[in-house]
Amino acid sequence: GDVIVSGISDIPGDTLWEKSRYIAKDNRLRNYVLQEPRGGVFRHVNLLIKPINPDAAVAFIIMEPEDTPPMSGSNSICAATVALETGIVPITSDIMNFKMESPGGLVDVTAKCNGGKVTQIRVTNVPSFAGDIGVSLEVEGIGSLTVDTAYGGDSFVVVNSEDLGLDITPDNAKQLVEVGMSITQAANEQLKFVHPTNEGFASHFSFCMIAKPIFYDED
Repeated sequence: GDVIVSGISDIPGDTLWEKSRYIAKDNRLRNYVLQEPRGGVFRHVNLLIKPINPDAAVAFIIMEPEDTPPMSGSNSICAATVALETGIVPITSDIMNFKMESPGGLVDVTAKCNGGKVTQIRVTNVPSFAGDIGVSLEVEGIGSLTVDTAYGGDSFVVVNSEDLGLDITPDNAKQLVEVGMSITQAANEQLKFVHPTNEGFASHFSFCMIAKPIFYDED
């Protein structure tokens, strides 16, 4: 994801979550950076601002083409790297440990640095949890599926790839995307998702995760 380091200030809201909701609803900044000619469906943009939580060194708001999510692992890596390499978070040692504030909460960052550059980033995400386990979902063109719901910085509906009869391979990429979109739409129509601590998180599912069952390699 790209990162905005300055030029945006005075975003309404008392919390970072409220500020992110203002950006999501206002849409002017999102449209400017995410739509053509500057953006597209491939573009993610992160906005670095001063944190509200005193434990955080920097705050960031994530803007994606379809959503302004509470947290994103890949985008947090981009934001942390830019914050360090631009000096917003000064590099004072080869191993940097600090906290960033996302709209979904604090994330812990450990970064390896060399010569003013970041060589490795590790981020500990906000708490993840399961929502509903083993619920029925009717999907047009597919039929009845048994799915789980979960949260890991954003809301997911999780389905077993074996129930779809699809192997998770590059050759099936287009079909996996189309099926995932249909499942996400059905979940938003039939299921509800509730975040236990963020009352402002609207009941919706952002993503479908098509996953193989957990297995262990005896070798």
